[in-house]
Amino acid sequence: MATSVNSSTSTVSSLSAKTGMAGLVSGLDTDSLVESLTNSSRSKIAKKQQSVQKMEWKQTAYRSVSKALKEFQSKYLDILSTTNFRSASLYNTVKASTASTKISVSTTSAATTGNIEISNITQLATSQTITGVEGASKALTGNDASVSDLLTSIGGASKSFLLKMDGKVRTITLDQEFKNSVGVDGTGLKVALQNKITAAFGEKSAGVPVVDVSFEDGKIGFSSDGAQLTVSALNSDNDTLTQLGFTDGQTDRLNTSKTLAELPLLKGTNAVDGEYKFTINGKNFSFKTTDSLSSVISKVNASDAGVTMSYSNITDKFTLTAKESGAGENIVVKDTTGTLMNAFGLADLSSEAAGTSAKSEAGKNAILEVNGQSIVRTSNSIEVNGVKIQLLEKTATDEKLTITMSEDTIALKDTIKSFVTDYNNMISMMNGLIKENADSDYAPLTDAQKEEMTEKEITAWETKAKVGLLQGDSVLKGITSKMQSMMYGSAVSGGITLFNMGITSSGYSENGKLKIDEEKLDTALKTKGAEIKELFTASTTGLANQLNSIIDGAAKTTGVKGSRGSLIELAGYESTLSNTENSITETITKTNKSIATLKTKLKTEETYYWNKFSALETALQQLNTQSSMITSFGSSS
Repeated sequence: MATSVNSSTSTVSSLSAKTGMAGLVSGLDTDSLVESLTNSSRSKIAKKQQSVQKMEWKQTAYRSVSKALKEFQSKYLDILSTTNFRSASLYNTVKASTASTKISVSTTSAATTGNIEISNITQLATSQTITGVEGASKALTGNDASVSDLLTSIGGASKSFLLKMDGKVRTITLDQEFKNSVGVDGTGLKVALQNKITAAFGEKSAGVPVVDVSFEDGKIGFSSDGAQLTVSALNSDNDTLTQLGFTDGQTDRLNTSKTLAELPLLKGTNAVDGEYKFTINGKNFSFKTTDSLSSVISKVNASDAGVTMSYSNITDKFTLTAKESGAGENIVVKDTTGTLMNAFGLADLSSEAAGTSAKSEAGKNAILEVNGQSIVRTSNSIEVNGVKIQLLEKTATDEKLTITMSEDTIALKDTIKSFVTDYNNMISMMNGLIKENADSDYAPLTDAQKEEMTEKEITAWETKAKVGLLQGDSVLKGITSKMQSMMYGSAVSGGITLFNMGITSSGYSENGKLKIDEEKLDTALKTKGAEIKELFTASTTGLANQLNSIIDGAAKTTGVKGSRGSLIELAGYESTLSNTENSITETITKTNKSIATLKTKLKTEETYYWNKFSALETALQQLNTQSSMITSFGSSS
């Protein structure tokens, strides 16, 4: 370490500017004199800068504790975590299993050991659906084709357009060979065009093309079962599409991002004043022609109409599916203004306007036997003796599915061990910061000190300077004290404690850390399952709920300033409003303003002394001049 670091002068910044010259007349070292005279002001600035650095280090240390607390909370106390100690389901040591793929099983806290037999699943529960009978979109058919113009335009140069089938795009080139196949009278157009497109997309089987071409009443059409077809211009050559009777981007499926007015629907929608209205199960809906199809679908699905609306670009059909399964026909759809739902193929079957545009399939109940008892349920998800059973497939005659519920404490034991280990690491971290001894010989470095040191020396120095920043910190002491007191309490009066689970203190020297007697823990898990669950999950007194409250009290980042955790109010947390709304940041801001003011004053002070020494030099110069003149007068006489 550079020895200059320990000198008092090196902690103070040098002059903002130096002349590098002594007084021309007086011979005085003006730079050193001004620097000495302003040393007190620069010392004040240096001390405040060191104070800012120390506050920034403290803020980082506090935030590291907040991060550790929040990570522990997320892993063991968050409702979305699979290891949430606040959830009763974590303590379900009875596990259900089955060898069958026709059902899936899981247990609740009410499950007990034993077996359940499922048989004769003759029917699965389904939801009612209403689906369009025919496709909702217009077929991909053009207007009258200008065959003669097309053939003339081919001439010596070929013409091309793009045909897209789902994600596959092919260039269809109409060349001289094509022109010859069409013939002068155009009678061969269909065959010639079919050959070109079959060459591009292939055949399903011998003689059966993937894309069919039609040519009726002067209109060309393209179709492919279960696929979306789109025609587009190649290199902005719209003339070729026009001669074929198509427009650029014409397709035989609906684009959900398009407005209702832009949809190529097969049936008219008959908007009234640019608006459509309809009801589903008595729920009113209203849309304008400028609304997109996706907005219609999303609003219906987000409503309380009890249905899910969807559109398939494979079948080109809309479907309404009841959100609840079970027997019955409970979906009622009515167009009240315009005929939008009828155009979608979803209008009320009883409506004359609907005709045969929609078909309904009633919902069904699940029918099965449980332990030899026939039951009927509206859902495929049933619960028997604390076991949740999801019906996935029907069973064969006389097929029996066995569910076994057995005690399995291994997973819970491993989770508890992990909890204790991470809890101890968290406690160790805080205790380490509280007990660190600061070394007063290592204060934050000033800019002047850093100029005299290497990067390696600076890093080594600052590592030591950061030690003990939170020595004896009352905020951290308060958090660890609350945790330690809470951990030795019971969930309810007369209930068990961690001690009864084989979890005890590691001793005075470990300051709140825990240790596990695995043999006692095994026994407790097998004999006191309900009590252990109560110990951790009791609504207000449960250890997990209390621990969550303590961590919230320290590291809660949500809410307005003044309602957040103590560490957050003190030091803030990155990527939250508290990042700048905290005590340390506010103090740093005030100190930096004070430093700026002191620097301005220092500049004024330096200027003042420079002016004084300049005046001194001028006065000495004048005295020298006068002295020379007197001397010269004396010589001449």
